[in-house]
Amino acid sequence: MRKTLPVISTGPAAGTASGGCSATASAPARSALPLWRKRRLRIALVRHHDLCLNTRQIARVQKRAGVLPHLGLGYIHTALKTAGFHNVIQVDTPALGLDSEGLRRLLADFGPDLVGVSTTTPGLPGAVEACEAAKSTGAKVILGGPHTEVYAHENLVHDCIDYIGVGEGITIMPELAEAMERGEDPEGIRGLVTRKHDGGAAPMVNLEEVGWPERSGLPMDRYYSIMAPRPFATMISSRGCPFKCSFCFKQAVDKKSMYRSPEDVVGEMTELKERWGVKEIMFYDDVFTLHRGRVREICALIGERGLKVRWEAPTRVDLVPEPLLKAMAGAGCVRLRFGIEHGDSEILRRMRKESDLEKIEKAVTDAHDAGIKGFGYFIVGWLDETREQFRRTVDLACRLPLDYASFYTATPLPGTPLHTESVAAGRIPPDYWDRFVRGEFDARIGYLVPDAQERAQRAYRSFFMRRSMVKPLLTHMAVTGQWRNTLDGLRSLHRSTSNTDRDF
Repeated sequence: MRKTLPVISTGPAAGTASGGCSATASAPARSALPLWRKRRLRIALVRHHDLCLNTRQIARVQKRAGVLPHLGLGYIHTALKTAGFHNVIQVDTPALGLDSEGLRRLLADFGPDLVGVSTTTPGLPGAVEACEAAKSTGAKVILGGPHTEVYAHENLVHDCIDYIGVGEGITIMPELAEAMERGEDPEGIRGLVTRKHDGGAAPMVNLEEVGWPERSGLPMDRYYSIMAPRPFATMISSRGCPFKCSFCFKQAVDKKSMYRSPEDVVGEMTELKERWGVKEIMFYDDVFTLHRGRVREICALIGERGLKVRWEAPTRVDLVPEPLLKAMAGAGCVRLRFGIEHGDSEILRRMRKESDLEKIEKAVTDAHDAGIKGFGYFIVGWLDETREQFRRTVDLACRLPLDYASFYTATPLPGTPLHTESVAAGRIPPDYWDRFVRGEFDARIGYLVPDAQERAQRAYRSFFMRRSMVKPLLTHMAVTGQWRNTLDGLRSLHRSTSNTDRDF
């Protein structure tokens, strides 16, 4: 739940007690504007560099993992176009290879009236850089993304940020743009937080009603993934996750599950294949197989339309019965990403995974038998993880018929049960993230066991340096064409892989 903190104010607001939060107001009534009219406001949507000192991944591995399109900004772009705003650009600096000065020059040339910047909490320093670049052009700046659900008012300590969007940016941005164009006070917009007003959180919307994310104008040829052949694309077919894993940060909009229809999903897949020539589609749902009947309908529709495209998706080990796996394999699913997380039963319980080793082994084995490759996500360095518990995780990863694995270091993100437990255990300062958001820290939050980073590197070596992995890796590189990134990633496992020289 987002913190309720005093509103940061440069002066007393009319009708608001000093230092207090104003009540959430309903959006003011606005006169109708013909939908055919082209609005003049110039809007830029920005994703700045993602690499940060609080990454959970080994830094050198993450650098080679790839650059994926930002679907959230694509959906906001579509919503703005629907509302009549056509002078909109998406600026993806990781894909374009732009530093902060390059971003500033690009925005200055475009001359935006409004700039939206998306961020996560660990990636906030990069987002603030983007906001500073945007503010230097004279634009109004709004910060949104997963980060703002926990930290809203705190971000306004940065003078380069005018507004905070909490919740559904798909609704916040068009309303803010319309208010700006009309010269109206935007503070009645639900989900908009200012230095004088707290607009609460904008509720989730059905993506099917928004339309497919805008991809025109994006550097589609610059995106790549170490896991997929180029060109590839990303998609979301559903939203929300009802599970309560203790390490996972959720926004308010994640608490409700919402599904796109099979026809809409397969329609977008077809468009990606025919218009963009994609060879593989990577779904980034929270849990793709949460509604198994819908997945079966998607698979059947893919077959009926004769759509030939590779695809992969994330899921849980308790949501993939054998008949469903066979249907998915027959419809082009080449890979499932399993959130396995750990090989020790006690730590799985503490993670609140609601799974066990028997379910894990059955799901991965069934997928393998159905012809679907398995990708396992694991977390090492959990709070008070013993060396024996760590070894059980590595042993499990190597024992399962997995073709790929990723080993993250446990990072207590704000608002998670893991954060609460880590503070209670005295492993991290209780105010670390508060001070990080205000720009007072340039060091990583502490690891929960002293050698967590070394454990992650050891796990990668144990998994990928096995003789049995030679054939799968060669096959993978031949199919994807990702020879250089894969080989560089393997070489990096032999080097020092510290995320930063300055751990907290």
